[in-house]
Amino acid sequence: MRKPISKSVRKQVYAKYNGHCAYCGCEIPEKGFNVDHLHCLRNYEYTEIDVHDIKNLMPSCGSCNRYKSTMDLEDFRKELQKIPDRLKRDVCTYNIALRYGMVKENREPIKFYFEMVGGGDGN
Repeated sequence: MRKPISKSVRKQVYAKYNGHCAYCGCEIPEKGFNVDHLHCLRNYEYTEIDVHDIKNLMPSCGSCNRYKSTMDLEDFRKELQKIPDRLKRDVCTYNIALRYGMVKENREPIKFYFEMVGGGDGN
């Protein structure tokens, strides 16, 4: 069983991006935000100490944390880029919204919030 992250470490993680999700950039509440491991716990390349280092801990909204799951950063980016095609294929309402100009697709490469504000390595 994994040891819970201490309150002091959670505060440090939250402060890394001033209360924003490191991935999408939305504001996240100080109580109830998710702490994501940039390099997943299941990745055997990293030792226990490296995985839990503050550099590897990212503040995350629930949506990004759940969608990223155990993916590494580049796999997460690739999966996000597939969303418009999946929506077109599977969701009638999305296609109607596109046709009526209610939504617009953005096919620009995904850039995470932490990459835009500096700290591209998760620091």
